[in-house]
Amino acid sequence: NIKYLQKILDELEKVLDQVETELQRRNEETPENGHQPWLCGEFFSLADVSLAVTLHRLKFIGLARRSWGNGKRPNLEVYYDRVLKRQTFHKVLGHVNNILISAVLPTAFRVAKKRAPKVFGTTLLAGFLAGIAYFAFMCARKRFANLLLSIRG
Repeated sequence: NIKYLQKILDELEKVLDQVETELQRRNEETPENGHQPWLCGEFFSLADVSLAVTLHRLKFIGLARRSWGNGKRPNLEVYYDRVLKRQTFHKVLGHVNNILISAVLPTAFRVAKKRAPKVFGTTLLAGFLAGIAYFAFMCARKRFANLLLSIRG
């Protein structure tokens, strides 16, 4: 439903306007040589985690430019750039930037969980067969090397 989607996007715009206003207020309260504040003060809080994940998802689905890019909400843009530089952010969400990975991995984990005995057994069998193949290859290689040495000698 396009009307419903437009309503949600309009509400999102209002919320992002409020966040932009709050970030602007916090920046104005911070001394010039002080650290840039997060949403609730000096420290990265649960509110920042929530906003960071929301902004990351908006970027993920292609709404970053519409929501804060091109100078539309400069404080929010700077805020998100600071979030992206956090090491903890990269550990948790930094590699989730591909829609295929985001869509496929949860399904793959569900399937693996449902069929764990089959998946485990198949993996074990494949590993065992690969080990036998490697052992056979090493034996054949050793025999071939000995054969070449006997021909040369």
